[in-house]
Amino acid sequence: MSVSSPVSTYVIGDVQGCFAQLEALLHKVRYRRKRDRLWFVGDLINRGPDSLATLRFVRKLGERAVTVLGNHDLHFLAIVFGKHPTRSSDTLDELLGAPDCLKLAHWLRGLPLLHKGRGVVMTHAGIPHIWSLKQARRRAREVEAVLGGDRYRKFFRVMYGNEPAVWSKSLEGIARQRVIVNYFTRMRFVNAAGELEFLHKGPLENAPRGFRPWFEFPPHIRRPIVFGHWASLEGVHRKRAIGVDTGCVWGRSLTALRLEDGKLLCVGCD
Repeated sequence: MSVSSPVSTYVIGDVQGCFAQLEALLHKVRYRRKRDRLWFVGDLINRGPDSLATLRFVRKLGERAVTVLGNHDLHFLAIVFGKHPTRSSDTLDELLGAPDCLKLAHWLRGLPLLHKGRGVVMTHAGIPHIWSLKQARRRAREVEAVLGGDRYRKFFRVMYGNEPAVWSKSLEGIARQRVIVNYFTRMRFVNAAGELEFLHKGPLENAPRGFRPWFEFPPHIRRPIVFGHWASLEGVHRKRAIGVDTGCVWGRSLTALRLEDGKLLCVGCD
Protein backbone atom coordinates (compact mmCIF):
# COMPACT_ATOMS: atom_id res chain seq x y z
CA MET A 1 0.00 0.00 0.00
CA SER A 2 1.42 3.37 -0.99
CA VAL A 3 1.87 6.04 1.65
CA SER A 4 1.08 9.60 0.55
CA SER A 5 3.71 12.25 1.23
CA PRO A 6 2.91 14.81 3.94
CA VAL A 7 1.35 18.17 3.24
CA SER A 8 3.83 21.04 2.97
CA THR A 9 3.20 24.70 3.83
CA TYR A 10 5.32 27.24 1.98
CA VAL A 11 5.57 30.86 3.17
CA ILE A 12 6.52 32.95 0.15
CA GLY A 13 8.20 36.34 0.23
CA ASP A 14 7.06 39.53 -1.52
CA VAL A 15 6.06 38.53 -5.07
CA GLN A 16 5.25 42.09 -6.23
CA GLY A 17 3.89 41.00 -9.57
CA CYS A 18 6.83 38.73 -10.48
CA PHE A 19 4.52 35.93 -11.57
CA ALA A 20 7.01 34.06 -13.77
CA GLN A 21 9.39 33.79 -10.82
CA LEU A 22 6.54 32.60 -8.58
CA GLU A 23 5.78 29.83 -11.08
CA ALA A 24 9.48 28.91 -11.19
CA LEU A 25 9.64 28.76 -7.39
CA LEU A 26 6.56 26.53 -7.18
CA HIS A 27 8.10 24.23 -9.78
CA LYS A 28 11.35 24.07 -7.81
CA VAL A 29 9.64 23.10 -4.54
CA ARG A 30 7.47 20.58 -6.42
CA TYR A 31 4.31 22.27 -5.24
CA ARG A 32 1.26 20.01 -5.31
CA ARG A 33 -1.81 22.16 -5.79
CA LYS A 34 -4.27 19.67 -4.30
CA ARG A 35 -2.18 18.96 -1.19
CA ASP A 36 0.23 21.72 -0.29
CA ARG A 37 -0.61 25.13 1.14
CA LEU A 38 0.83 28.50 0.16
CA TRP A 39 1.17 31.44 2.53
CA PHE A 40 2.05 34.89 1.20
CA VAL A 41 3.53 37.63 3.40
CA GLY A 42 1.84 40.41 1.42
CA ASP A 43 2.84 42.72 -1.42
CA LEU A 44 1.50 40.36 -4.02
CA ILE A 45 1.50 43.21 -6.52
CA ASN A 46 3.20 46.34 -7.89
CA ARG A 47 6.68 47.21 -9.13
CA GLY A 48 6.87 43.88 -11.00
CA PRO A 49 5.54 43.14 -14.50
CA ASP A 50 2.51 40.91 -13.88
CA SER A 51 0.37 41.95 -10.94
CA LEU A 52 -2.86 40.91 -12.67
CA ALA A 53 -1.78 37.29 -13.22
CA THR A 54 -0.44 37.10 -9.67
CA LEU A 55 -3.71 38.27 -8.09
CA ARG A 56 -5.81 36.00 -10.29
CA PHE A 57 -3.64 33.01 -9.44
CA VAL A 58 -3.69 33.52 -5.67
CA ARG A 59 -7.43 34.31 -5.57
CA LYS A 60 -8.18 31.14 -7.52
CA LEU A 61 -6.34 29.07 -4.91
CA GLY A 62 -9.15 29.82 -2.45
CA GLU A 63 -8.67 28.13 0.91
CA ARG A 64 -5.42 26.52 -0.25
CA ALA A 65 -3.71 29.90 0.21
CA VAL A 66 -3.37 32.37 3.08
CA THR A 67 -2.33 35.95 2.32
CA VAL A 68 -1.82 38.92 4.63
CA LEU A 69 -2.03 42.46 3.30
CA GLY A 70 1.10 44.43 2.50
CA ASN A 71 1.61 48.13 1.88
CA HIS A 72 1.57 47.74 -1.91
CA ASP A 73 -1.69 45.80 -1.76
CA LEU A 74 -3.21 48.58 0.36
CA HIS A 75 -1.85 51.18 -2.06
CA PHE A 76 -3.75 49.50 -4.90
CA LEU A 77 -6.92 49.53 -2.80
CA ALA A 78 -6.39 53.22 -2.01
CA ILE A 79 -6.26 53.91 -5.76
CA VAL A 80 -9.37 51.87 -6.51
CA PHE A 81 -11.54 52.83 -3.53
CA GLY A 82 -9.92 56.00 -2.17
CA LYS A 83 -9.35 57.69 -5.54
CA HIS A 84 -5.66 58.27 -4.87
CA PRO A 85 -3.44 58.80 -7.93
CA THR A 86 -0.93 56.24 -9.10
CA ARG A 87 2.77 56.89 -8.60
CA SER A 88 5.48 56.98 -11.24
CA SER A 89 6.97 53.75 -9.85
CA ASP A 90 3.66 51.84 -9.98
CA THR A 91 3.14 49.06 -12.53
CA LEU A 92 -0.59 48.67 -11.98
CA ASP A 93 -2.06 49.85 -15.31
CA GLU A 94 -2.94 46.37 -16.60
CA LEU A 95 -4.54 45.44 -13.28
CA LEU A 96 -6.47 48.71 -13.03
CA GLY A 97 -7.77 48.27 -16.58
CA ALA A 98 -8.77 44.62 -16.20
CA PRO A 99 -12.47 43.68 -16.41
CA ASP A 100 -12.19 41.89 -13.06
CA CYS A 101 -10.29 44.70 -11.31
CA LEU A 102 -13.13 45.48 -8.89
CA LYS A 103 -13.72 41.81 -8.15
CA LEU A 104 -10.03 41.37 -7.31
CA ALA A 105 -10.00 44.54 -5.21
CA HIS A 106 -13.00 43.45 -3.14
CA TRP A 107 -11.36 40.07 -2.58
CA LEU A 108 -8.12 41.75 -1.54
CA ARG A 109 -9.76 44.03 1.03
CA GLY A 110 -11.18 40.95 2.74
CA LEU A 111 -7.71 39.58 3.53
CA PRO A 112 -6.23 39.76 7.04
CA LEU A 113 -3.32 41.75 8.42
CA LEU A 114 -2.17 38.90 10.67
CA HIS A 115 -2.38 35.12 10.48
CA LYS A 116 -1.49 32.61 13.19
CA GLY A 117 -0.96 28.92 12.56
CA ARG A 118 1.57 26.11 12.14
CA GLY A 119 3.50 27.39 15.14
CA VAL A 120 4.24 30.84 13.66
CA VAL A 121 2.64 34.26 13.22
CA MET A 122 2.68 35.92 9.80
CA THR A 123 2.35 39.63 9.04
CA HIS A 124 3.78 41.76 6.25
CA ALA A 125 6.22 43.96 8.18
CA GLY A 126 6.25 42.40 11.66
CA ILE A 127 4.76 43.00 15.10
CA PRO A 128 6.10 45.68 17.47
CA HIS A 129 7.67 44.49 20.71
CA ILE A 130 5.22 46.63 22.71
CA TRP A 131 2.31 44.29 21.81
CA SER A 132 1.51 40.79 22.96
CA LEU A 133 0.10 38.33 20.44
CA LYS A 134 -3.37 38.79 21.93
CA GLN A 135 -3.08 42.56 21.55
CA ALA A 136 -1.74 42.28 18.01
CA ARG A 137 -4.58 40.00 16.95
CA ARG A 138 -7.17 42.29 18.50
CA ARG A 139 -5.75 45.36 16.73
CA ALA A 140 -5.50 43.55 13.41
CA ARG A 141 -9.16 42.58 13.72
CA GLU A 142 -10.10 46.20 14.39
CA VAL A 143 -8.75 47.31 11.02
CA GLU A 144 -9.94 44.19 9.21
CA ALA A 145 -13.47 45.00 10.37
CA VAL A 146 -13.15 48.45 8.79
CA LEU A 147 -11.75 47.08 5.53
CA GLY A 148 -14.50 44.50 5.34
CA GLY A 149 -17.27 46.83 6.48
CA ASP A 150 -19.30 49.50 4.72
CA ARG A 151 -16.94 52.43 5.51
CA TYR A 152 -13.90 51.11 3.68
CA ARG A 153 -13.96 53.84 1.03
CA LYS A 154 -13.63 56.55 3.70
CA PHE A 155 -10.73 54.67 5.27
CA PHE A 156 -8.82 54.43 1.99
CA ARG A 157 -9.29 58.15 1.33
CA VAL A 158 -7.43 59.03 4.56
CA MET A 159 -5.22 55.98 5.09
CA TYR A 160 -1.89 57.58 4.20
CA GLY A 161 0.26 59.32 6.80
CA ASN A 162 3.20 58.88 9.18
CA GLU A 163 1.34 60.21 12.20
CA PRO A 164 0.75 59.10 14.84
CA ALA A 165 4.15 57.43 14.94
CA VAL A 166 3.64 55.48 18.16
CA TRP A 167 0.83 53.42 19.64
CA SER A 168 -1.36 54.72 22.44
CA LYS A 169 -4.46 53.16 23.95
CA SER A 170 -6.11 56.56 23.82
CA LEU A 171 -6.01 56.75 20.02
CA GLU A 172 -9.35 56.70 18.26
CA GLY A 173 -10.76 56.62 14.74
CA ILE A 174 -8.48 56.99 11.74
CA ALA A 175 -5.43 57.89 13.86
CA ARG A 176 -5.75 54.55 15.66
CA GLN A 177 -6.39 52.62 12.46
CA ARG A 178 -3.51 54.29 10.62
CA VAL A 179 -0.87 53.49 13.24
CA ILE A 180 -2.07 49.87 13.38
CA VAL A 181 -1.76 49.59 9.60
CA ASN A 182 1.68 51.21 9.68
CA TYR A 183 2.96 48.73 12.28
CA PHE A 184 1.75 45.73 10.33
CA THR A 185 2.68 46.88 6.82
CA ARG A 186 5.38 49.61 6.96
CA MET A 187 7.47 49.03 10.10
CA ARG A 188 11.24 48.62 9.96
CA PHE A 189 13.07 50.63 12.63
CA VAL A 190 11.50 51.49 15.99
CA ASN A 191 12.76 52.81 19.32
CA ALA A 192 12.28 51.36 22.79
CA ALA A 193 8.88 53.06 23.13
CA GLY A 194 7.71 51.53 19.86
CA GLU A 195 7.91 54.76 17.87
CA LEU A 196 8.11 54.17 14.11
CA GLU A 197 10.84 55.64 11.90
CA PHE A 198 10.04 55.72 8.17
CA LEU A 199 13.00 57.42 6.51
CA HIS A 200 15.54 54.59 6.68
CA LYS A 201 14.93 51.46 4.60
CA GLY A 202 18.43 50.11 4.21
CA PRO A 203 20.48 47.45 6.00
CA LEU A 204 20.72 47.12 9.77
CA GLU A 205 23.96 49.07 10.09
CA ASN A 206 22.12 52.14 8.78
CA ALA A 207 19.81 52.32 11.79
CA PRO A 208 19.16 55.92 12.85
CA ARG A 209 20.30 57.00 16.29
CA GLY A 210 18.03 55.70 19.03
CA PHE A 211 16.29 53.20 16.73
CA ARG A 212 16.76 49.49 16.09
CA PRO A 213 15.12 46.89 13.85
CA TRP A 214 11.80 45.95 15.44
CA PHE A 215 12.89 42.31 15.88
CA GLU A 216 15.95 43.21 17.99
CA PHE A 217 13.82 44.27 20.96
CA PRO A 218 12.77 41.54 23.45
CA PRO A 219 9.37 40.37 22.18
CA HIS A 220 6.17 39.61 24.07
CA ILE A 221 5.42 36.90 21.51
CA ARG A 222 6.93 33.45 21.86
CA ARG A 223 6.06 32.17 18.39
CA PRO A 224 8.40 33.04 15.52
CA ILE A 225 7.14 35.95 13.41
CA VAL A 226 7.46 35.42 9.65
CA PHE A 227 7.49 38.65 7.65
CA GLY A 228 8.45 40.29 4.36
CA HIS A 229 8.66 43.98 3.42
CA TRP A 230 12.38 44.58 4.12
CA ALA A 231 14.15 43.58 0.92
CA SER A 232 17.50 45.12 1.82
CA LEU A 233 17.91 42.55 4.61
CA GLU A 234 18.00 39.86 1.90
CA GLY A 235 16.31 37.52 4.35
CA VAL A 236 16.94 37.31 8.08
CA HIS A 237 16.69 34.21 10.23
CA ARG A 238 16.49 34.79 13.96
CA LYS A 239 14.98 32.65 16.68
CA ARG A 240 11.85 34.83 16.86
CA ALA A 241 11.87 36.53 13.44
CA ILE A 242 12.20 35.07 9.94
CA GLY A 243 12.29 37.46 6.99
CA VAL A 244 11.48 36.01 3.58
CA ASP A 245 11.61 39.12 1.37
CA THR A 246 14.78 38.59 -0.62
CA GLY A 247 14.20 41.29 -3.22
CA CYS A 248 12.82 39.47 -6.24
CA VAL A 249 11.54 42.67 -7.80
CA TRP A 250 15.03 44.15 -7.38
CA GLY A 251 16.63 41.30 -9.33
CA ARG A 252 17.76 39.13 -6.42
CA SER A 253 15.61 36.11 -5.48
CA LEU A 254 12.17 34.88 -4.50
CA THR A 255 12.17 32.76 -1.35
CA ALA A 256 9.86 30.18 0.21
CA LEU A 257 10.11 28.94 3.79
CA ARG A 258 8.78 25.41 4.30
CA LEU A 259 7.26 25.48 7.76
CA GLU A 260 7.39 21.74 8.37
CA ASP A 261 11.21 21.60 8.45
CA GLY A 262 12.30 25.27 8.32
CA LYS A 263 14.02 24.83 4.96
CA LEU A 264 14.49 27.89 2.76
CA LEU A 265 14.19 27.46 -1.00
CA CYS A 266 14.66 30.18 -3.60
CA VAL A 267 14.93 31.01 -7.30
CA GLY A 268 16.89 33.79 -8.92
CA CYS A 269 15.07 36.84 -10.28
CA ASP A 270 16.93 38.44 -13.19
